[in-house]
Amino acid sequence: MNLQQKIEGILDKAVKLKDQNRKLAAKTETLENELNTLKQQLEKEQQEKEELRDKIKIIKLAQNLGSSNNDDAGIVELKKKLNEYIKEIDHCITMLNE
Repeated sequence: MNLQQKIEGILDKAVKLKDQNRKLAAKTETLENELNTLKQQLEKEQQEKEELRDKIKIIKLAQNLGSSNNDDAGIVELKKKLNEYIKEIDHCITMLNE
């Protein structure tokens, strides 16, 4: 094998490596986009889960208020939750007024 053939072989391998590198870079970008999408979806679902837990808690507190054996702890918890909601609503109104 002469020098010219070796150089052509090396150049051919370099072109193949460059092409393979481009393909892998594109695949990496695709996978990163998919990962970001899945992360956003997971965050959204976790937020929804927390909202559902809060709703369940409120429903249970409301049911406890409606029962005949009301305990002070349930009423205190409900008042606490209502106060949190009122503060959050007040904060939203303040932000809207700015």
